[in-house]
Amino acid sequence: MLPSLSDTLLRNIYKFIYKIFYPKTYKHNRRFWPLYRVQRNEHGRLEKVYFKNQLVSDNLMIQPSTTSKCMLIATGPSIQQLPNEVFQKTDIDYIGVNGAIALDNIHYNSYIIIDHNFVDARFDLVEKVLQSNCTFYTTPRCLDMILRRIKFTDIQCSIKTIETITRDLMEVFLDEEMLVNKTAEHFFIHDDFGFSKDIFNGTFDYFTVAYVALQIVNSLNYTEIFIAGLDMSNFSKPRFYETTDDKQPTLLDIHSETVLRAFDTAALFFKEHQINVYNLSPNS
Repeated sequence: MLPSLSDTLLRNIYKFIYKIFYPKTYKHNRRFWPLYRVQRNEHGRLEKVYFKNQLVSDNLMIQPSTTSKCMLIATGPSIQQLPNEVFQKTDIDYIGVNGAIALDNIHYNSYIIIDHNFVDARFDLVEKVLQSNCTFYTTPRCLDMILRRIKFTDIQCSIKTIETITRDLMEVFLDEEMLVNKTAEHFFIHDDFGFSKDIFNGTFDYFTVAYVALQIVNSLNYTEIFIAGLDMSNFSKPRFYETTDDKQPTLLDIHSETVLRAFDTAALFFKEHQINVYNLSPNS
């Protein structure tokens, strides 16, 4: 369902008014005002999101996992080299990102999408996630794009909203863009790269959803993490669910050095906290 003409016109009026009354450091909120409001604790931690006065995201309601193992499923072409039984384990929680939902017969406990371009280009896959029984982590902008196209009452998953940090800046939902304080106790810092220990106080992205996913995985208290389809080579190849004709662009080739250094930070964090991580696609 696409936004109606009247809804689009009304939003454009809101954006125009917002631009007049708010400074540039608030401009990332022009799509949201006055349709959204948020609830935070005294430290600024994002707790709840309301859309048109309806609660759409409750970060306080987290369902604890019953297992210590999870598998993060990314979308690199190497995922197709793994046997099907890898994705059918009963003692593992499966966590998907972006187009991983295109893999058949996997029940995802959690799912992460932070790329608004993916939401725009592959809403067919986004809708499959929304109709599943999972916990769905996304950003304010992606959430807004979703609620423009589908009624909240038609969404089956549980939504959690995170605010991502890019180049140490966080576009705070319904507040001013801010430079994050890396000395905060909820951040682990190594070589000036950050890893968030509390995802609802900000989550570092470093240009890849996989890094955001690792921070979410950590927040769910898994002690063994398996990673499939995280390909850091052959960036020109389509993702497993794409063809050469519908391949979406990637930032990994441009920012590969940054991404690898970020993964080094995550690896150090996991090592210090005795969390075991296994790459199922070592030649990718």
